Amino acid sequence: MKKTILISVLLCLAWIGSVCSSQTASNENGSAENAVNATTTYIFLQEATNGSFEKDESGNYTLTIKEVVPYTVFFSDRPARDAGFLDMDRFLKAFDFDLINPPNALVMIEDGNESSDAIIVELTLPKYDMANRTLTYTAKVIDDYAFESEWPKDLLYRADKAIPEHFGKVAIVIDNKAKLSCSNSVVFCGNENKICGSVSTGCCWSWLGGQCEPCHSASTYDAECKAKYGNNCGYTGENHCYA
Repeated sequence: MKKTILISVLLCLAWIGSVCSSQTASNENGSAENAVNATTTYIFLQEATNGSFEKDESGNYTLTIKEVVPYTVFFSDRPARDAGFLDMDRFLKAFDFDLINPPNALVMIEDGNESSDAIIVELTLPKYDMANRTLTYTAKVIDDYAFESEWPKDLLYRADKAIPEHFGKVAIVIDNKAKLSCSNSVVFCGNENKICGSVSTGCCWSWLGGQCEPCHSASTYDAECKAKYGNNCGYTGENHCYA
């Protein structure tokens, strides 16, 4: 198998490059809805130069990766076509590594033995040391798994049962677990001289922004503000959406 898995991922990333640019532009001009739909599935990619699996008394492992690329790449399944980058700290705070229902991940080792270069695990308890560029997880190796995203499904038949103690260049592909628990809130209406008031909105999680954002486009809120307060009071771009 060797490099074929990583090549597949890199081809996917090459495809999303143009999507990143076009999606960012659409968000800046307010012409697109930029919040995540609850049905959108995502894949998250982390890379490092080397790492290790250390088995603990419970039978689980401490997965450590070193010289970590300091951001996580994300991209969605069709038709959403969202893609981008999040600083590692920001991603780990936003992502739901639930102890009860942890995300599945595919650990892909570029130069590993063919019997131990693709391991499927559940990931919990991430710890990131930015100064030393080290990231650790508690990893449980699993045989019974399903991935919500379509991206890794063609690779899953290559999963191995042997666990390498140490390994070189590695990519971790984490399955969909978007943080969608955003409260309803308000957006503000006004002009350069004053705030006229607000209109109610739902708030949705956005991986593009890495935060809770109003669920609809700026033009939608601008029209609502003007309908409520008059043509001199449009959407200010300010809101009270919080995770």
